[in-house]
Amino acid sequence: MSAIARALAANTAVQIAGKIVSTILGVIVVGLMTRLLGQEGFGKYSTANAFLQIFAIILDMGLNVMVVQMLGERAGDKTHEDRVTSAVFSLRFWSALLILSIAPVIGLLLPYDRELKIALFAIWASFFVTALNQIVIGVQQRHLKMHVVAIAEVVGRTVLLAGVLIATVMNWGLVPVVLMVSLGGSANFFVNFLIARRYARFALMVDWAFWKETIKRSWPIGASIIFSLIYFKADTLILSFVRPQTEVGIYGAAYRVLEILITLPFMYAGVLLPLLANAWAKKDAALFQNFIRRSFDAFSLITFPLMFGTLLVAHPVMVLVAGQDFEASGAILQILILATGSIFFGTVFSHAVVALDKQKAMLPVYIVVSILTLIGYILYIPVYGMFAAAWLTVFSEVCIALASLVMTLRVARMSLSLRVAGKSLLASLLMVILARPFLNISLGLTILVAAAIYAILVFATKAVTKTMVLELVRTSKGAPTGENTL
Repeated sequence: MSAIARALAANTAVQIAGKIVSTILGVIVVGLMTRLLGQEGFGKYSTANAFLQIFAIILDMGLNVMVVQMLGERAGDKTHEDRVTSAVFSLRFWSALLILSIAPVIGLLLPYDRELKIALFAIWASFFVTALNQIVIGVQQRHLKMHVVAIAEVVGRTVLLAGVLIATVMNWGLVPVVLMVSLGGSANFFVNFLIARRYARFALMVDWAFWKETIKRSWPIGASIIFSLIYFKADTLILSFVRPQTEVGIYGAAYRVLEILITLPFMYAGVLLPLLANAWAKKDAALFQNFIRRSFDAFSLITFPLMFGTLLVAHPVMVLVAGQDFEASGAILQILILATGSIFFGTVFSHAVVALDKQKAMLPVYIVVSILTLIGYILYIPVYGMFAAAWLTVFSEVCIALASLVMTLRVARMSLSLRVAGKSLLASLLMVILARPFLNISLGLTILVAAAIYAILVFATKAVTKTMVLELVRTSKGAPTGENTL
């Protein structure tokens, strides 16, 4: 295994470990919030979150992805890296301050009740620090310091958990809970920021020339992200206009599980992007293709058991996580897990598209999918409610994943082997069939049996080999840092 591959694997292993901890904390937080706020209160929280996310995605402008790509293109050039970091951080700071501040003011004009309108102001800080944190994470990705990101996320989730526990004991309502969300996000940001300052320069500045060049390169990504907003967040907003907040809450609980799960592929792809950009810039097609193939195999091994396992245990999992009032969320989770699987695969290929500098070529796809999905939302959500929202989310994510896959394979002139994916798919199907009888006994036992069956099958079919496991174990011990590998 090459030094770069070892560093990537080691960083990913650290991310997974941190993500396991933060996911557990996140699930506990969701469980406390749903039980404290109930269906209607959690529906209001989901609405406030979705509303602010619209403005957050608008201000993104593709900077989150572009900063990683720009740092990777001239890795090791300290002067260039300092200018990129400071200029992009400053651009994000000023734009976030302006755009996000408009959001709660506009919210005052919408037909929401007083509590929800106040919640829009309370959650503002969470989105502001998150917008800044995304740029800092880009720097961490460049230096392959994702263990810092994992630690910061755990700290943020711990602060949030403590806050929600206090709110639960004190029986506080929506607004104090939302303030705790902002407090947790702030803790996450400051841990990341203070550590990143040791090896990167973050100075507020005005650099019109660099901003112009950055936006010129990033606008296709930003435009695609804005169009992706239509199919990623408009569902919750439209649902909040035409359906009661209780239904928004049921949908939002399942959707929150999706949001927690998809942070893993985005973290992985964030580390992968500068390596892909560097390989493509150096015209090392073999290395580029190797990264894509290995990533596809890795996500096949993770995604298929996750999807099929969730189809099996969705209802009892949602009852365990959110409480009996949210049992109906299980049916929504069974649908949304299909979208989750598409996002897992699509994230790798969408980041590959950025490394290939084909963002503009993908823009028409985003526009068409967004328009079709929005039309579907308008036509079907008033009639079929949260089920229409869920299935249209699946439709849009599958379309984007397939388009990104085709673009990557065509431009990189490569193909993918389905050997590992096929074995993983077969193992996942058998896992569900064999584990299903245990569902009537115990949820925990079902999950343990399913995991054991899947592990045995992937080893038996040699989808995973002893050599692969030993290599991964070795990468966790003294793997090279980003500075050694780029």
